[in-house]
Formats: sequence, C-alpha cells, structure tokens
Amino acid sequence: MATTITNEATSPVPSLIVGLRLSGKKAAIFGGGQAAASRAVFALDAGADVVIYGPNIPKSLDKWTGNGRIHLSPTTSYASADIVAFSVVFVTSDAECNHLAVVQDAHAAGIPVNVAGDAELSDFVLMPTYSGSSSLQVAVTTNGVAPRAASRLLKEIVRKLPADLESQLKEAARLSSMARAAEQEHAKALAKLDAVAVDAASADMSTAVTAIQTPQASLSSSEAGADAQPAAPLLDLGALRNGAVQVDQIANVQVASGYVSHALSDLCFVYSAPEQDIGEAVLAWSRRAEKNAHGDWVSALRMETRSGAGHALWGALSSGSKVAAVASAASLPYMVPVLSQLVARNLPLVIHASAQSLDEFSVAQSDFADAFLALQTNAIFLVSSTAQEAHDMALVAHAVAQAAKAPVVHLTNGSAEAAASVTVRMSSHTQAARYVSTIVKAAGSNGAASHAAVIQKAFAEFRNTFGRTYRAFEYSGSADTESVFVSLGQTTSALQMSLPSILKQRSVGVLNVRVLRPWGSDEFTSSLPPTVKQIAVLGSTSGMDSLYNPFFTDISTSVFLGKYAASVQVVNKNIFGAKGTAAVDVVYASLGLDMPEELVDEQQEESSPDPTPAKQNGEDSAASLEPTATSESIVAIAQRLAFPEVYATQTVPRPGERTFTVKVSALRRMTPNTYDRNIIHIEFDTRGTELTYEIGDALGVFGYNDVAQVDEFCKVYGLDGSDFVTAVKDGQYQTRSVHSWLTHALDLFGRPSKKFYSALADFAADEKEADKLRWLTTSEGSIEFKDRVADTVTYADLLLEFASARPSILHLVDLIAPIKPRHYSIASSAKMHPGSVHLCVVTVEWKNSRGQLRTGQCTRFLNSLNIGDELVVSVKPSVMKLPPLDSQPVIMAGLGTGMAPFRAFIEERAVRKLEGIDVGPMTLYFGSRHRAMEYLYGEEFEAYHADGLLTNLRLAFSRDQKEKVYIQHRMREDSEMLSSHILSQNGSFYLCGPTWPTGDVKDAMVGAFTKFGGVKASEASKVIEELKESERYILEVY
Repeated sequence: MATTITNEATSPVPSLIVGLRLSGKKAAIFGGGQAAASRAVFALDAGADVVIYGPNIPKSLDKWTGNGRIHLSPTTSYASADIVAFSVVFVTSDAECNHLAVVQDAHAAGIPVNVAGDAELSDFVLMPTYSGSSSLQVAVTTNGVAPRAASRLLKEIVRKLPADLESQLKEAARLSSMARAAEQEHAKALAKLDAVAVDAASADMSTAVTAIQTPQASLSSSEAGADAQPAAPLLDLGALRNGAVQVDQIANVQVASGYVSHALSDLCFVYSAPEQDIGEAVLAWSRRAEKNAHGDWVSALRMETRSGAGHALWGALSSGSKVAAVASAASLPYMVPVLSQLVARNLPLVIHASAQSLDEFSVAQSDFADAFLALQTNAIFLVSSTAQEAHDMALVAHAVAQAAKAPVVHLTNGSAEAAASVTVRMSSHTQAARYVSTIVKAAGSNGAASHAAVIQKAFAEFRNTFGRTYRAFEYSGSADTESVFVSLGQTTSALQMSLPSILKQRSVGVLNVRVLRPWGSDEFTSSLPPTVKQIAVLGSTSGMDSLYNPFFTDISTSVFLGKYAASVQVVNKNIFGAKGTAAVDVVYASLGLDMPEELVDEQQEESSPDPTPAKQNGEDSAASLEPTATSESIVAIAQRLAFPEVYATQTVPRPGERTFTVKVSALRRMTPNTYDRNIIHIEFDTRGTELTYEIGDALGVFGYNDVAQVDEFCKVYGLDGSDFVTAVKDGQYQTRSVHSWLTHALDLFGRPSKKFYSALADFAADEKEADKLRWLTTSEGSIEFKDRVADTVTYADLLLEFASARPSILHLVDLIAPIKPRHYSIASSAKMHPGSVHLCVVTVEWKNSRGQLRTGQCTRFLNSLNIGDELVVSVKPSVMKLPPLDSQPVIMAGLGTGMAPFRAFIEERAVRKLEGIDVGPMTLYFGSRHRAMEYLYGEEFEAYHADGLLTNLRLAFSRDQKEKVYIQHRMREDSEMLSSHILSQNGSFYLCGPTWPTGDVKDAMVGAFTKFGGVKASEASKVIEELKESERYILEVY
C-alpha cells in the first residue's frame, strides 16, 4: 500500500499510541523538518526519549528540549552499531543516511521502522484521523514487506472498541467507501463517538485497516458499507455460535471453508483478484464485528497478490496470533519463500486456497498448476472437493496446523460448480474449538509427532466427533480390479457419482488423494487393489505436462519404487478445461467404453453452442498463450537484493543445483599447435569452496554461450540485454537479465527438437513459414529435418531463418532448452592435489555440409578461459572406483582423453605407496593415433612405470606403423597376465573412451579366459556378465 502521510507541513499533532510500548525507551529519527517533528511528537507522547540524526531540532519541539527528552546527534552519519540502542526508528525523505541500510539493520534487529512516504518499507505508518476539533495521528500497520507489528497493533485496536460501537462501525464503513468529497462527513461522524478517552477513535481504525489493500486510503467498492453482501449467502452465525454439535446450513465451498477460518482465527488475510469472490464471506463477517469461537473479534484484511505477498502473514504470526488466509491458488507461488521459512520456524498457519483459474469468459475452472508450484515448501497440503468436504478439511487443517506447528495449505475445489450452495452439516463454534484443542493436546502428549501421525490422529478424532471418515488415500470400487483412476479435487465427486455406471460395464476403482504433503508412498500403494495393472492419474493443471507435474511424479515414483514396480502402467490424463461430466468422459475413453446414455444426455444438456466466432489461424495457439516468465523492473530486483532475508533471496549461479565456483589455476595445450586435435590440461583451484570428490567422479562444467554471438543475436532479434525476466525453473523462481538468460541459462546455440519447430510455427505470421515449420515435424519432412540436425542448425539459426516467427523473450525462456552441464572424468587424486581438481579435455570441432565450422559449446567455453577466470562446476559420482583392497590388481584401458580417470587411479595408489601401504599390480593400456602428438601424460606414466608402481605400460599408437595397432591387440598379447590378474587374483578391469572397441576388447578378454583361465568358450560371456555385476568389469564409454 502506498499510503501518504498528511499534516506534516503544519505543526505536530497529538498522537494515539497503539501497540508500541515505548515508555522509558529511545527512538531514533533520521532527517529533519516537520516530518521529523511529527514523528518526534509520536515517540515523545509514548514516553520515549528521542535522538535526531539531522541538521537541527525543529523549533516546534522546544518544550521537550529543555527537559532533556530530545537530543541532537553529534553527527548525521549512520553506523550499523547505532541501531540496537533504539526501540523504534523513523526515517524522513531528507535523511542524509542510506535509508535502505537503516531499514535492513532495523529489521535484522527486530526493531519497528517507519519510512516517510514509503509504506512498503515501513512496519507502520502515521495516518490522520479526528476526535472533535483536534487532529490526531494514529499508528496503523501497512501491507508492507515486513509488518512485524501487524498483529499486535490490530489486536490492540480491536480490543479497545467500546461495546456499543457496532452501529457507528457500520456507518463508518459505509462512509469510508464513498468518494473523497465524503471524507469531511466521515470525520464528523467519528467526532460524535462518546469520549472514552481517545480509545473511541480507534473504532475507525479497525475499519480502515480492512482497507489496507489498495493505494487509496478508503475501502474498495466491494466492501462498501454494512449492507453490501458477498455473492454467496452468509450463514446464521448465531445458530452456529450457540447451537448443538452440528447444525445444517446452506453454503458453498467458499462459505463452508471461510466459516471455519473465521471461527478459529484472530486474523484472516484475503488474497484474490477483484473478479473473484474468494473470501467475501470472511470480509463481511469482519465488517459486522462477528466474534470467533473464542469470543474475540476477527480482523479480516484484503491483501494484494504480488511478490512478497506472504510476509504480512509471517509478521502477524510472529506475535503469537492465530492466523489464516483465504486465497486463490494463484497467490501460492508468491508465498513460496515465506512458506518455506514458516516450515523451518515451526509456525502454524492455515491457507484455504481455491484451486482455480478463469477462462476467457471469466468462468472459474479447476486448476492445480499454481498450487503444485508450492509443494516444494514442505508445508502440509490437504485437498477437498465438495462443500461438506471443504468445511471438514478446514477443521482438520486448523487442528493439524496448531498441533504440528506447521503451515497447512487446504486446497478447495475452484470450479464454477463449487459455487453452488448446498446443505452442509457444520460444526458449532464450541465443538470446533474443542476438536482443535483435543488434537493439540494429543500431539503434545506424544512428543515430536510426525506430520503424518498428526494428520492420522486428526482424521481419527474427526470420525469420533463428527461421524465422517477421511483418510490420506480413499479407495472406492472393485477390490480385484486391474484399472484404477487416481483423482484430485474436481474429478473426485464426478467420478464417484458415475462409478455405478462404470461398474456395469467393467470392474474399475477410484482412489481419491486427500493428503498431498506429506506424501505417503507406502500408504498409497497399500490403498491400491493387489490386482491393479493400470493406473490413470486424473489431474487438472493448465500448462503443466507429466514431466513437471509433481502429482503424477509422486504417484509414478511410488508405484515404480514399490511392490508394483514390474507390473503396473501409470499414465497421466489432464482434464483441465473439461466441464461437468466431460471430465468423466476421460474415464470411459481411457477404458475404451462408451458413455452411458444417461450421462451422454446430461453432458449434452450442460453443453451450449460457442457464442464466439471461429478463430483465425494461429489465434488459439502457443502464440496466444501467456508465458510463465514475467518481466521484472530494476526496482523490484534492487529490493530483493537489498533485503535478502525478507524476500528469501539467494544470489547463486545455478539455482536448484549443488554447484561450486572455482578458479582456473593452470591451463596448457597438450598437443602440438600444428596438430588437428586440440587437447588441453586444465586445473581448477577449489580452496575456499566445499567441493570434494572421490576417485572416478566426474566434474560437471556449466559452459556459457559465446558473448559476442549472444550480443549479435540480441541486436538482430531486437532484444534489450539489460531487461530483467523472472521465470520458474526446476520449481524455483529465477531472475536474470535477458543477456544472462541467453548467455548462461538457455542453450541458444544448441540443436532444437521437433517440439520447438512445432511451437515456433504457432508464432509465425507468414503462413508459408508456419507451414514449412510444421512440415519439418512430419514424416514427409523427416529427411530435411535430419539434415538440419546433422548440420547443427541451432535455436538461434531457426529464429533468424523464420523471420516472421518472433516469440517474445518471455516465451523464449519457456521454449529454449536449458544449458546442461558437460561432465568430464576427473584426472587427478585429491590426496595428491589437495585444493585442486584436474581435467583432460579434447576440443570438439567439425564442419557441417555448408562448410561452417562448429565447436562444442562447453569445449569452446573451456578454451576461452584464462588463468584466474572463475566458472561454475558440480560433481557427479561414477562407477569408476578402485577395488576395495589396495592389493587387488587393476587393469586400465584408455583411449585418448579416456585415460583421464586412470591418471587419478595411478596418483591415488602412488600416495598410498608413499604412505607405506603395499599396493597391487597396475596395468595401463593406452591408445591414440601418434606417440609424438597424443601421448597424453606420457612422461608421468613413464616415471610411474620406472618406479614400479605402474607394473605394465602397454601402448598402442595406431598410425605410427604400416599396420594399425589398437589396445585390443596388446591385450591379446597379454592373455596369460590378464587371466591371472582377473580370475586368480580377484582383479578389476576398466575401459574408458569411445564405444567402438568395446566388442574387440571383450573378445580379447574372453580369449584370455578360455586359453589360460580354464573357462569354457560357452561360459566365457557369462563370466564377463558376472564380473560386471560384481563391479569388476566396468565400462565408461561414449
């Protein structure tokens, strides 16, 4: 909210101090003038002493100067250490210090701060109100990024409301929604309140706080007055407050869950778009001053859905209040950082999130895509479908949140059908509070119970108290079926309603998922019939395929890792956009059945002719879809960087991956400059990082695209490289400049798949270009498509070739594949080279059919590095490990750079030999084309051979003589030694390099076993397979 502070140009006005106990404490004011004077009066009225960091003390404060309660700092500069001496901090617009530094230090120390003219940085603002003829300034919390005083101030205001003030509250709410011309009348109405000191003025503030959702200081038109009603019917809270255990009421999904939220919370935040009716009932009950189950008034605030939206919840929870939110699921991705923090800090919160999106006619449809993006937070997720379930799961959610001390997200059915009002059996206030208390006490007596155990206890107690049964996974249907449909949300009730018709034709079952997090893999598989052969996962998610759908991933992983791994097929069926029984049609189509006539008729009645004209070519295509990425302003980026704790900002090179930033410490070419193969040895300094590696591991190098090529592409394509774009990648929000996306993140100069060709066609304004792109993805165009792949036609080439297809950068971030790390076998032992890691890399270069020189993206990047340059790497484990016993023989066969891991093997055993450990024989077969050109690390190997560590050094340079000689030829010459080392001495064999010699190497080994090992020819291959299973015959080929 951008609330401005008024009356600062005149003399200071009296203050009502609400919620800040400053008596005997100190306040800091950075700045001068009347803005500083107004804030000084605020603090002085509260009993605090004031220190002004400014040019002078305003004359209007002379009366306080004499009694020693106000002081002028000897310097206007600011030091971080100063802040801890104060209990409240004010910053004015003319402050000479860095106000962002002051705010950050204040928040870090937990000190409330007010910044003049910037409510988003403030924990509270000063607003004018009136009492009789006197002006009065009151502290009011804001919808800012760190409202630490939020709950305390709001509860203090509500607690001071006079008992007979309900009629004045309604009048104040009605008046405050009018235009600016009605403000004077509003002030007069408040001035008529009986003079219970200045507490009566706080009545207006409890209403005004509800308005802290917009840039205006008045209530929105949807909340205008006590007569304004929400779209859904309000309940008879009197009957529920004083009635029996359960009372039948008419309600829809929103009202049913909202009732529980109001009954069991002190503060309720509403996050929704103006065109959605989410949370309207909760806001209406708050305006009517309806009390909750504990006899207290509930403050309901409508909030903005934006970056950092959840920080208001965090601030309110910090005071110990019971906090809930009613939201659209679209707000959940914005709350991911805060939800993760709440999980880590064991803070109980309930969010009732409507899983919905709006179609082109603003009709709500079930959509779990946004909700799934928040599953990564490890918050608890419960799901309901009907209005009765929404009420029941809301009760469970509040009980579990308090008992488990964790945030709970309750996903409700967001489809248009859920807006229909039905009879719901609701818990009374008394019984709801008693049920929550029972669960909390049970969790306390069981010590640190797991979330799953708390949920199970909540379900069991719910059955005992209310007579309705819920489980994490609820199965209906045949006990011996082979086909099961797993459903979530909207699909559940429709499937179960049609189940009798399905059973007439074929035996099937429906498994409804009630608990999404924590996911119980064993409980899921135990809920399935033992005869199941096929599982269809029914979900409703816009723009989310199976690969990125965590619901489908959870289910498929549970099946494949469980007892059904070998026998069950799992498929994904996305019914997003299906209306009514059209969703059920997916069930029948999947089974190869026809819809029963009664359901077909029902579906036809629900359908209506499309009133819109037929769309032109390309209108209903990828070009018209909203990208998942969004542009970002430099201000938003600056805020995240300035306040990393508030926004949970991390500055990392590769979000979501464990990476390390290392520095090039050595780099040399190993082959002559005149030779056509460029092989380099490169060393990286790992000191100061947490990078560790084992023998045989691979180093993943995150190569960058060529900066000059990216600059040229941006110029031709018309992109501003300095613009910022935020996108969800691997479940995390990533913000980069356009240039960084194209240089460090997107494989712009990689080869696109057919999927990209097809997607690009949807953006082509030229029909001929669109047809050509689509033709290339067909069987008729397959030959040319393969030629393009062979010629390494890149994303950039394609985008520039088809000039009428111009996806925006926001679309490109979604469409272009990410840069993947290139893994190279580590060529060093950490014991011999502590704080360093070595690679041996050949530059990949080739010419396409047009004579254009192409270079591998990562090897080009490595060759561009200089000593001291930094790069990002990761470590990947490998099966290339030394035998467990140092005495076991090791036989290594490496071709070209494939000998890299064997250099590490030899160095590792060299260190152990120096330590006095007896090591077994080591044999190295090394192959390349020319000894003079490609004898990689030849001098090192000769030295180890002379020392006796390398027992046998067997070289095969294929082009140095008339007849080509390869490593398999040397192995045939050593058949007796190979058989003895492998079969008699329990040795291990390793091959690393290109794939082509694999068969010949195996034949050489088989010949050795049959000739000298007593193995029959018919059993030799079996012996090789047994060696592979025992990890003594290891191939790492490419």
